[in-house]
Amino acid sequence: MTSHDHSAASAAAVDFDHTSFAVRDAMSWARRLRGEFGATPVIGETLQEFRYLLFYVGTPHGGGRIELLEPNGPGFLSRFLDKHGEGAHHVTFTVPDLREAVEQARSIGATVVGENYDHPAWREAFLLPDARHRVVIQLAQTDRAYPSTEQLLATRERDVTTLPSTGGATDSDWWTSLWSTPAGPAVTLGPTHLSTTDPEFSSRLFASVLQAGVTEHDGELAFTWPSGSLRVRTAERAGITGVSLEDTSAAGLTIGSVPLGSPGRSR
Repeated sequence: MTSHDHSAASAAAVDFDHTSFAVRDAMSWARRLRGEFGATPVIGETLQEFRYLLFYVGTPHGGGRIELLEPNGPGFLSRFLDKHGEGAHHVTFTVPDLREAVEQARSIGATVVGENYDHPAWREAFLLPDARHRVVIQLAQTDRAYPSTEQLLATRERDVTTLPSTGGATDSDWWTSLWSTPAGPAVTLGPTHLSTTDPEFSSRLFASVLQAGVTEHDGELAFTWPSGSLRVRTAERAGITGVSLEDTSAAGLTIGSVPLGSPGRSR
C-alpha cells in the first residue's frame, strides 16, 4: 500500500476512497476498531436516514479507510440490515469528473442511480448491485481533500468545512466520545477482496472506467489506486469476502460474515 495522502493534487486521478459496512451500533464497532486496530476517526456526520463514521486504519507509512453506517430510522439502510444483516454495504471511488464516469459506467452496462451533482464537497452516484458483484459501488467527486496521513494521526482536530462532506449532513461531532477509547497498536489495512461472476466486466469497470493499475496474484486480479486496492476473484457467487490486514500477526474481527484480517473465499 502507498502512503495514504489524498491531497488536492491527487484529486485529478481516480482513487479508492473506502469500504463501507452497515451495522446496527456504529459506536460499539467503532470502539472495537479503535481498540483492536488503532483506527483513527476521520469524519462522521448525521443524515436523514443514517449516520456514518469514517476511519483511517494504518500507520504513517500506509493504510486505508473503512466506514461504518448506522440507520437513524426507516430507510434504505434499515431495509438492508433487515434483509442481509450486518456486513459490507458498498465500496467508494473518487473520480475527477463524475458525469464522465457515470457515462462510461453506463456504456459498459452498469445501472447507475442516485446521481447528485448539487453539492461540490460530495457529488455522488451509485452503481446498483447485481449478480456480477452483489455490492453497491459509489462514485463520488469532491472539491475538498483529506489531510495527509501525518496530519490526520497528529491531531484530533477535524474541520468539517475542509473535508469531503455529504450534502445536508449535520451533527459532525456525534462520534467524538470515541476519543476516550484508548487506541490499540496501529495495524495496516490491506486490499478489499471481491468475488465476481463476470471477470471481463470487472476489468472493464475497474481498469478502464476507474483507471486502476492491474496485476495478477494467485488467481486474483489486483486493481490498485493511490489509496487502496481490490483483489478480485472469479466465483459462482459474487460479493465482498473480506478486507486484509497487512500485519499478518494482528488478530482480526468479523462484521457480519465479512472478516477483517483473513478474507474468506467464495466458490
